Amino acid sequence: MPSYYDVVVQNAIPDGSDILDRPCTVRFRYQGGSHSELYPCRVTAWLDPALVRISSQVMNIEHAWRDAEGGMLTIETPAGPLHRQIAGFSRAQDKKS
Repeated sequence: MPSYYDVVVQNAIPDGSDILDRPCTVRFRYQGGSHSELYPCRVTAWLDPALVRISSQVMNIEHAWRDAEGGMLTIETPAGPLHRQIAGFSRAQDKKS
């Protein structure tokens, strides 16, 4: 069963970015320069230009985003990567958009 996460980014994701409801991977880069693994996920909702909800079957993604605030989120898609600084990250209580 997937887990749902809300990611607040510093710079809004531009209109026209083809990321909604598409398979992708995410990677977290930390302020010290290290990074997480690539995690398979899907962007399930675009709640605001600077807030996206992702779902992932990988439960240990929660471990990856600890201390990631202030670091970078990379969303890898077939169209290319989106890089955004992370302002906040939380597990979503409600999976609905």
